[in-house]
Amino acid sequence: MKETKMLEEIRQYVEETRKEQEELLCQLAAIPAPSGQEDARAAFCLEYLQRIGYRQAFIDDAKNVIVQIEGKDRRLPVHIYAAHLDTVFPDTEKMPVRVTADRIYAPGVGDDTANAAAILLVLKYLSEKDIQPDQDMVFALDSCEEGLGNLKGCRRLMERFADRCGQFVSLDMGYDAGTDLAVGCRRWRIRLQTQGGHSFWDFGKENAIAQAAELITRLYQVDAGNLPGKVTYNAGQIQGGTSVNAIAQGADFLYEYRADSARGLETMDEIFENILEAFAGEGFSMEAGLQPCKGREEVLIEVDKIGDRPGMGQVDPCAMDDLRTRVSASVYRQTGRHIRFDSGSTDCNIPLSMGIPSICFGTWLGAGAHTREEYVLRDSLGPGLAAALDFVLTDMGM
Repeated sequence: MKETKMLEEIRQYVEETRKEQEELLCQLAAIPAPSGQEDARAAFCLEYLQRIGYRQAFIDDAKNVIVQIEGKDRRLPVHIYAAHLDTVFPDTEKMPVRVTADRIYAPGVGDDTANAAAILLVLKYLSEKDIQPDQDMVFALDSCEEGLGNLKGCRRLMERFADRCGQFVSLDMGYDAGTDLAVGCRRWRIRLQTQGGHSFWDFGKENAIAQAAELITRLYQVDAGNLPGKVTYNAGQIQGGTSVNAIAQGADFLYEYRADSARGLETMDEIFENILEAFAGEGFSMEAGLQPCKGREEVLIEVDKIGDRPGMGQVDPCAMDDLRTRVSASVYRQTGRHIRFDSGSTDCNIPLSMGIPSICFGTWLGAGAHTREEYVLRDSLGPGLAAALDFVLTDMGM
């Protein structure tokens, strides 16, 4: 009877807020939020939260918007719910939002703006019903989850709450798939420098672009299929040179590798360093800054680590099973979908690396994540919000 009443109240709330949910999503999606530049979105969310009754809401020094709801028993572990505000797009002007009969289009509309809007509406429900949980609950709209943001927002959250955190849930992706295994990742910027020169008169001098291409070729000769677990690598961006008739003096590229096991990541660390040493010559040091390559006349190399996402720590398997079961039940009750869990790199990497039970699931269906053609299906937003609210209320013992 109690569960039936809760389900009825959730569905009534979702139906009543359907228009608001779409309007809120469109407003948020229009606000640009590159990693590290989430200020405008954070300010919008803070104003919204304070307007619906959360005077305690604040923005911390990492640009996270945080609401802490005090529980009845402060001795119980804190439960944290988060969604990230940043998108992969560098735009700083208003983002285009387009609504059709069945879709909402915008860069970043699903990843992760729809989930941020869902957290705001979950908090509105809790405020309207004046619900106090047993344990403290923290809701965060965090920063720097994407790309070179390096999970800065979540790292700061865990610095603040790790000693009391018993569970971390990230609303990310859609409700047809979730993440329960952290994929570790290392990211590097590699720079090559030469003297360069005129393409005709100085022909034969070392070319930084050619040197970068040779190094990338060596990195792509690694047989990932023979490494522990699933391992991937990618040279994702390259730039350099001056002109078509100038021997390139400089080139740099971004490179990352990922692994779903600590052993796989450690193996790639060793392989990466060995390839660099073979390319740059004996005595190469990744910590030495710009340095000459032995055996390569007038070639300098510099390697900087620009990202480090930790992988899985020692997490209680029973606690993880319980968390998966509860998330799956809420998603199925409200959407009729069986969620599939897999490995991934999300905000959950930080708490999972610390041994804290953590899981990731989302509140929408759509396609095109990380492209400018991204969209969410309008009819999926209500069931997705219902699933999130169902899980939070169940987590509160409602």
